[in-house]
Amino acid sequence: MPNLKILVILVLPLFVFAQSHGLKTFINSASKTNGLIKAKEINIKSKQEQIEAAKSAYWPTVDIGGDYSFQSPSYVVSPGETGNVFISANMNLYDGGRKDSILRSRGFEHEASLFEKSAFEKSITLEIIRHYYGIKKLKATLNALQERAKELKAQIMRVKKFQGAGLSTQEDIDKLVAVYENNNFTIENTKLALETSEDNLRLISGLSAKQLKRNYFTEPKHIRFEYFDTIKVMQSNAAAIGENANAIDAGYMPQVNLSDTYHRSHFDDLDTSAGPGAEAFLIDHQNKLGVSVNMRLFDNGKMAKESEAVKYQKLSLLSQIDHAKKEQRMNYKLANKSLKTTRTKMKSSKSALKAAQSTYNVIRQKFEVGLVDNIAFLDALAQRTLAEARYKETVYDYEVRKSIYYYYAGKDPKEFIR
Repeated sequence: MPNLKILVILVLPLFVFAQSHGLKTFINSASKTNGLIKAKEINIKSKQEQIEAAKSAYWPTVDIGGDYSFQSPSYVVSPGETGNVFISANMNLYDGGRKDSILRSRGFEHEASLFEKSAFEKSITLEIIRHYYGIKKLKATLNALQERAKELKAQIMRVKKFQGAGLSTQEDIDKLVAVYENNNFTIENTKLALETSEDNLRLISGLSAKQLKRNYFTEPKHIRFEYFDTIKVMQSNAAAIGENANAIDAGYMPQVNLSDTYHRSHFDDLDTSAGPGAEAFLIDHQNKLGVSVNMRLFDNGKMAKESEAVKYQKLSLLSQIDHAKKEQRMNYKLANKSLKTTRTKMKSSKSALKAAQSTYNVIRQKFEVGLVDNIAFLDALAQRTLAEARYKETVYDYEVRKSIYYYYAGKDPKEFIR
């Protein structure tokens, strides 16, 4: 039996580790299972089909059709029953570049959809990182609170023993119990926040977030700034809008079309009053080849105004792009400063933890021999618990700050996970 316990102790950590997931695993899983990312992929396919449709516009169109009519009364050149079938081929020889503009526009829209998916994936990555380290912070806080609960419980038991010997009062016990119960309430609140974050991470990634592996980001060095994919989306959309304006302007250019139509007819209920051979006046088959040219001379500026409206849309988007670039530059600088601030905070919190731990050790020894009261002990315990939680929170905050820095540098934070 003792051997079985030893085996469980040895195997359990390995089992827990096998069930845990690293940051990259959560991100990779999200890219495969997240419904919002799948929606972006479907949108890309839609844009690709629009490109294929624009390419098809260069090909001739072929139509077939037929009709059957009844007329009464009939006469020599108009029989009572007429059936027609036809096949027609049409091709646009010149449209002023409209098809070219539409194809380029669809290409830019497809490019924008690719950038849009990439930008969304990076935002999802950032969200996963925040939840990931948020969970770690909450677990660190919970662990500190649970350690505090154990300490408080032990001290309550010790003080109760002293009460029996007349060395402590009921008031001393009541104060410790009140702090213990308040600590339990904080523990339950922390557990709720932890479960909420775990559920959110599971929703985004499709994986259980109960066990997390240790991951960190490389220290930022020689990072080359580049603009967001969202800015590239707007740039591609602006280019697409410009091509849409060109497509409208092409309406003022000559439009040249080639067509060829062949039809066959069948006649019944012929008028024979003109004598035999009257059906010779009726043509039962015919091929018609034609070229047409047309050009818009006047529409009271309709297409010109439509084109101008589209061009204003492009100008509006270009203005947004300019602002977005400035905003990203600003946030990039602030993210860099935030990194430096968090490094300083991490050093400070580490020193505070060391000091709080030393103070607690001294106060605890004095409390146990009755040299200080429970107020001093509880304060020292609270300071140590708070310092421990704050230090770990700062460590995890620093990882989040690094990911934000990479994000505002225009990079994918996932590439820097170690």
